Amino acid sequence: MPANTSPSTDRFGNPVDPIVRYARGTILKGTDEEVKRMLLARKIVGERVRTKGQESVHDLSGMNRGSGLEPEDTSYLTSHVPFFERFEGNTEPLALKHMGADPDRHRALILNRVSAANFIALTTVLSRGDRVFALAPAGGVTHPSAVRPISMAGATLKEFFSFADLETAWREEGAPRLLIVTPISASKRHLGFDDFKRALALPRAPNTLVYVDDAHMASRIGFFEEPRTFEVGEIDLAVCSADKHVAGPRAGVFVGRPDLVTKIGSRAYELGLEAQAGQYVGVANALRNFDPKVIKRAGELAKELVEVLAGQYGAKRAYLGGPGVSISGDDVLDIARESRGTTDKPALVAVEAAGLVAMEMLAHDGILTIGAVAMPGSAPVVRLMMYPDGHKLGVERIAASLEHGVSRLAAVLDDAEEARTQLLGE
Repeated sequence: MPANTSPSTDRFGNPVDPIVRYARGTILKGTDEEVKRMLLARKIVGERVRTKGQESVHDLSGMNRGSGLEPEDTSYLTSHVPFFERFEGNTEPLALKHMGADPDRHRALILNRVSAANFIALTTVLSRGDRVFALAPAGGVTHPSAVRPISMAGATLKEFFSFADLETAWREEGAPRLLIVTPISASKRHLGFDDFKRALALPRAPNTLVYVDDAHMASRIGFFEEPRTFEVGEIDLAVCSADKHVAGPRAGVFVGRPDLVTKIGSRAYELGLEAQAGQYVGVANALRNFDPKVIKRAGELAKELVEVLAGQYGAKRAYLGGPGVSISGDDVLDIARESRGTTDKPALVAVEAAGLVAMEMLAHDGILTIGAVAMPGSAPVVRLMMYPDGHKLGVERIAASLEHGVSRLAAVLDDAEEARTQLLGE
């Protein structure tokens, strides 16, 4: 298991899983239960659309995850023959441009998920005994999809949440085999741009690699107005998402040194992690049509919402997570305890509390958030992203739905069986 400086218990004394970095509960005990919750949310969406129409579901996930295909694309996707003629080799140049890479120094690969990119890259370049340093934003963590393959490779991980601590370890212990930087965490915490740049400028050993998990690069560009990944500093490998605030399918846009990308790409093809034809074309369309102004507009609405929620729950609980607003699962539990008028330890843990609020917002108001449809390992945080449908609802309706979800959580705070029904449909 990785060594890191993350707490060993959560706010309520529950042991923290060293891979996902949050507490497992009696309901969401592991990956199997989180998948079941995700599939139940998908079922709720489907039933709502069938009975009330597509406009009855309001997407505040910050993701698109459609095909990204244009009508004129489909006739070339009937088999691999017209696909090769029409599309093969077209997406990679767009990927290089999107990430600010140099076509003379970098190569691109389109994979079926960011998690797939993290897995195949880290298990390829790391070996048993390698030292890995990770820099993540304060209040966030390195994504489990990166932590897990580091552990699988037999490498050791030390995680830092400030540049000062990273720099001290670098000086005292020497440069690691790999530095992984997470500019925006799954909980939507943001690493200061100066710290990002300084981390990339640390002196490296001849074999030191720098990997940037820039899944939320679109938010960095559109909301924080920061440069594209490879414009920040010297980077060996990086990945961004084609669907997080980008109107594309779920896919990983992976870019880096040609020698490394070639080696990693061979293993990706070997294990079936490459993007398939429809994904490949959809990613090209999404990158070609990427518009940071849409993200900026969503962020302005998020600024309004965070003020409203700060008034409802306290200034330090709701925070601006880029073009959205987030509240940690631990804080949501405390809000529910205050509403209930109790100081007893809750029967639920943070990931269950955040998930329950998300499931209630979906079932009651048709508001789809990450907490309902997230993949296993996603942060235990209530996340209200204003892309793509925030402006259709407005901050008052969003805040009211959240309040209803928190009230539902308060009602089942000490009733794990009732919460299980809502989270898993059992």
